[in-house]
Amino acid sequence: MDAHLFRRFCDDLVPLLTGARVEKIQEPAEGLLALMFYSGGRKRQLCLRFGRKEPFCFVTARRISVGRAPSAPVMRLRKYAGGRRIAACVPRWSERQLWLLLSGGAQAAALEEAVDQPPVAAWLLLDLREGASLRFLQEEEAPEQDAPLWPEPEQLADALENWRQWPVLSPALRRTLACLEEPERWALLEDLRVGGGDVFCYGPMGSGNEPEPILAASAWPLPESLRRRIVPGAESALEVAELCGPDALALVERAGQDIVLSRLAEDQAREAARPLDRRARKLLRLLDKLREEERRLTSMTQGQADALALQAALWRWPVDFRAPSVPVDADANGPARDISLDPRRTVREEMAHLFHAARRGRRGLEHLTERRAALEAELAELRRACGAEAAATPADGENAAAPERGPVPALAASLPKNVQLFVSSDGFVLLRGRDAKGNLAARKLASPHDIWLHAENGPGAHVIIRRAHGGQEVPARTLDEAGSLAACKSWQKDAARARVQYAEVRHVKPMRNAPAGTVRIDKALPSREVPVAPELEERLSPL
Repeated sequence: MDAHLFRRFCDDLVPLLTGARVEKIQEPAEGLLALMFYSGGRKRQLCLRFGRKEPFCFVTARRISVGRAPSAPVMRLRKYAGGRRIAACVPRWSERQLWLLLSGGAQAAALEEAVDQPPVAAWLLLDLREGASLRFLQEEEAPEQDAPLWPEPEQLADALENWRQWPVLSPALRRTLACLEEPERWALLEDLRVGGGDVFCYGPMGSGNEPEPILAASAWPLPESLRRRIVPGAESALEVAELCGPDALALVERAGQDIVLSRLAEDQAREAARPLDRRARKLLRLLDKLREEERRLTSMTQGQADALALQAALWRWPVDFRAPSVPVDADANGPARDISLDPRRTVREEMAHLFHAARRGRRGLEHLTERRAALEAELAELRRACGAEAAATPADGENAAAPERGPVPALAASLPKNVQLFVSSDGFVLLRGRDAKGNLAARKLASPHDIWLHAENGPGAHVIIRRAHGGQEVPARTLDEAGSLAACKSWQKDAARARVQYAEVRHVKPMRNAPAGTVRIDKALPSREVPVAPELEERLSPL
């Protein structure tokens, strides 16, 4: 996130944060902090992905599921910042920092009593490079509003050479200035110095001529040469869509959903798929060993021909005859040849040994065939699981949405037998329970932000719509297809249309001392009337 985009974001964020109460501080993933605050009668989350590579910050009204224990630094932030109000905000945008003054709280009073010094103020520092931290400062140490120097037109050439002395010349701004003529450079610098203006988002051309997904955001319109670098493989700027507007919070939130949360889901998917990758590699090694074993057993069975040849010519040699090799004539078992013998065994003993080895080889090949079929079936199941999402492509661009990018590969391979897997026309993974225990198993496999649905007013299967994150919109087509799958295994299976209820999984709670699969819904989404289409079961099955 460029410093100038951060400045534009803070311009709209500061009025929202001032006077707000800090509710929760969570850590959904390493390097990602979610600060929930209450302002204007609504709860929102300030998401901060910090680090030296591609940091980003945005505000969303959707809850981001955590699923991991907080670290020690986050516990310390909760201790001193949780439940306190934000009295003031001081953005130091050139350093990509936002200082939040925390007011009230028993911890602050205890701190002032514990140290024999003048009263201190508790500041929560949000830094895009270093993350969040607490600073206890005296009044004279409080941060001041950022007022960096801007180069004049005659200083611009020298400033670009010695950019370390000019914090306003961020890396993204320097790349843009290098593509502009001199008058355009001055105009852009003046616009940025004054502040305000639109926010610009870029990505591959999607439906409605808007970027899908958003890959980059900027506080100024990017030149065509820089736009082509955003989308891999784009040969012209026409392949890159631009979305702009004055609502910085909304546009930065849309960018954050794609740049931060979707990539986070992809990282989680890769992490979850590692056991599958290890298992697949192990299966390939086992199949290689089986091929070696097959060659050995085949050579044992081929000794049957030599044994038969020795049996046919056994009359030639005495009972106790031993030799390094013996000649045999051509017959139905092979051409004329010398058969090597073990000098420790007689010809009769060698014949019996070859017959015995051939029988062992045939039995071994029978077991090997069964073992190889089982390993190949497991490997094929793993590959089908990893390719389930790629098999489903949107039928049209009108309602198309980004496919599920959560830990689906690992999930699909490890599904219990009483849970069915489907993939909607928009690429969303759907889970359906086969029975009461399957309904319970499907809900346990779901994330808190996934969508749960069930036929209204009667028994039926539970269906889960997997989402990459809480901000991902589910198209109406997927909602109807999932609803139809639920209705096909419910008391409404013989009806033409069925009423289906929807809710987020986090609002679906099991009932104590009730049969398996029985739940209560604390907060429901709008219900829908969907057509009951049994043919969807075959069409949406990825297997």
